[in-house]
Amino acid sequence: MNDTEKDNKSDEDSESLEAEEVDPRIQGELEKLNQSTDNINRWETELEDSRQKFRAILAEATVKLEEQVKKIGKAVEESKPYWEARRAARQVSFNPRPCSVCS
Repeated sequence: MNDTEKDNKSDEDSESLEAEEVDPRIQGELEKLNQSTDNINRWETELEDSRQKFRAILAEATVKLEEQVKKIGKAVEESKPYWEARRAARQVSFNPRPCSVCS
């Protein structure tokens, strides 16, 4: 390396040191940004874990439901009119219509 190259190298080093010296306010904001990024990454991981657990539970519940339908499916179908009528009666009792003949 000749003297000119050494001078250029030392100039580059001093410029990079100046560039590395960051205003304390900016440094604080960068640290906040890094912390926020870490939080987001952690929450994304938690979300994905929760979604995987949900899918596993949903699959298990679907299997159990299908087993129950095979086991008692006909009884459910036969009782359906009763439960629909009961729900309709209950809805009427909570939301009575005004009687136009009663007045």
